[in-house]
Amino acid sequence: MVHAASSKQLRTRGRVGARVYAQVMIHEHHEWLTDVNNSIVESFEREQATASEQGRAQETGHAVESNWDEVLTDWLPPHYEAGKRKYLMLETEDGAPLTKETDLVIFHPHYPTKLRKKHHVLASGVAAAFSIKRTVGRKDMVEAYEDAIALRRGMRLRGWWNLRDHLVPPVFYGLLGQSHEWKAPSSTPDENVRDISIELENGIVTAPREGLDFICIADLGTWTRKTASLPQQFLDKNVRTDPVSGHWMGAVGDDSRVISGLGRDYEQQNLSPLTNFIGALWDKLSTNDPTLKPLADGLRITKTMDTSFSLGSGQKIYKLSEVTHPDVAARYWKSAPCYY
Repeated sequence: MVHAASSKQLRTRGRVGARVYAQVMIHEHHEWLTDVNNSIVESFEREQATASEQGRAQETGHAVESNWDEVLTDWLPPHYEAGKRKYLMLETEDGAPLTKETDLVIFHPHYPTKLRKKHHVLASGVAAAFSIKRTVGRKDMVEAYEDAIALRRGMRLRGWWNLRDHLVPPVFYGLLGQSHEWKAPSSTPDENVRDISIELENGIVTAPREGLDFICIADLGTWTRKTASLPQQFLDKNVRTDPVSGHWMGAVGDDSRVISGLGRDYEQQNLSPLTNFIGALWDKLSTNDPTLKPLADGLRITKTMDTSFSLGSGQKIYKLSEVTHPDVAARYWKSAPCYY
C-alpha cells in the first residue's frame, strides 16, 4: 500500500510518548519489544544529569552503546554476534583503507571468533553497522549518511550480473538514538527527520545501495530504506494509465526505474520504534542471508515492521541503467517488480 503522510499526522506522531505504544497491541512479542523501548527512553531520562556533568560524556556514550548492544544481542540470532568500536577494513585500492571508528557492528556468522576481538575487522565479515547517539540531530544524520556512503563505496560490487547486488548493500548501516534534539514546543521532529533525509538523498547519495538503511529514535520513530525496482514494461502498462503516477514518475518508456529512500508508515500507531526497527532489521538481514527468512517472514506477517511507504515523500528516482550494469537493465525490462 502506498499513501502520502500529511503534516498534521507528522506533528501528532512526533509528540506521542513512548509508553503509548503499549496501549494497542496486535501480538505479544510487540509488547515485549515495547517494554524494551520504554526501558531505553527511561534510561535516557535517568542519565540526563550524568550526561551534563563535565568530563562524563564518554562514560555516558559508552553506556548508550552498551544499551543498544544488549538489545541487538537479545533480539538477533545467537550466531549474529555484536562488537563495539570497530574499524572496518575496506576493499578498494583508490580510497581510504579503513572506515572511521564504528560504534556497533553485527558480525556475519562465518566471521572467525578470534578476528572479532581485533580493533580492525574485515568489512566483508560484517552484516550491519550502526552509529549510536544519545540524542540525534541534523549533524548526526549527515554524519551517518556520509559514513554509510564511505563504507559502501569502499566495498567492491559482489556480482555485476545480479540486480540485487546493485541495489542492496553488502553491509547495512543505521543510526540509533535514545532521543532527539528537537524538543521545543513548536518543533516538528518527524518532519525534520523526513526533510533532512530527503535533502541528503538528493544531495549526496548517488545509488540506492549507498544510502542510510535505518534511523531508529526510541522516543520518536523508525525510518527504513525502501527500494523498489520497476521494469520498463510494467511502467509502460501501468503508469501511462494513471495520470497522477505518470506525472510523478516523469517520462516513461525509455528505461526501467528504481525508487529508493527512507520511508515510514505515519498512519501505523501501534508499533513502538524499537518493534519496528527489529522487524525491519530482520527483513534486511534476510535479504543477504536466506536462512533468516522464516522468522523475518513471521515478523512481517505479524506486522512487526512498517509494511507500506509513501511514494513522493522522500524516495529518489533513478534510471535502472544508471545504477546497474547495462546488461542487467536490458535483461530486466520485462521482469516483475522487485522490492527490497
